[in-house]
Amino acid sequence: IFFRRPRPMATTNVGEIMYFPLRARAEPLRLLCNYAQLSYTDRIVQFEEWLTVKPTTPKGAMPVLTQPSGEAMPETADIARHLAAMAPKDLGLMPEDEAGQKEAARLFDISNTRPCAMVMPLTNWFSAEEAASQMPEAIPEIIKTLQQLTDGLTGGKAFFGGDKPHYGDFGLFHDVDILRTLDDAQFKALGDCWVQWYRRMAGLPGVKEYLSSRPQAMSGKVGRPGSRIATMPLDDFRAKE
Repeated sequence: IFFRRPRPMATTNVGEIMYFPLRARAEPLRLLCNYAQLSYTDRIVQFEEWLTVKPTTPKGAMPVLTQPSGEAMPETADIARHLAAMAPKDLGLMPEDEAGQKEAARLFDISNTRPCAMVMPLTNWFSAEEAASQMPEAIPEIIKTLQQLTDGLTGGKAFFGGDKPHYGDFGLFHDVDILRTLDDAQFKALGDCWVQWYRRMAGLPGVKEYLSSRPQAMSGKVGRPGSRIATMPLDDFRAKE
């Protein structure tokens, strides 16, 4: 299934993002594109198509970014770095200094690996019952990891990137956006700096619109059948913000 999202004032065409109908590893890539007004095409690969599509991918995995040149780029973190570098410089998605670039990469990698990355299968892949059995062990580990990052939001910083978010902010935002549907109380216990950071990220131009326009929970368009996102109204919390 192919579809192109409306891209008002889009600056650069970055190609096609190919992924499953899951709110998982491709989601921070879409968030980055929508914030930076980078034009892209979504190719949604249905689960029954995967065995046919898999041999055509560089590493037998997704997401894959197929660039306008036809070159296929695998690996979520590599794609995120590429998109940040393609974005308008004044947005600050790719820090100019080496230390900032390393920190953005570190935070994105944390968001894309365990324990933080466990939010994705808990929400999209496991049955709601299996997820419920794993959450008591998984969520405290995720919270512990996020807690160790709190210093990045102190000292008056609006984002981990400072006055502007870098691409590491977007990886963490994706995880936290899902975490809030798993256990919002534990997230809020991290402190007001995290709550305010989430609200600032969710209100960014392009991000706010994307969050409301993407396939919603229980729509039948996102998540494995029987998963939490397929069977529960997980997006309702955002309307109460």
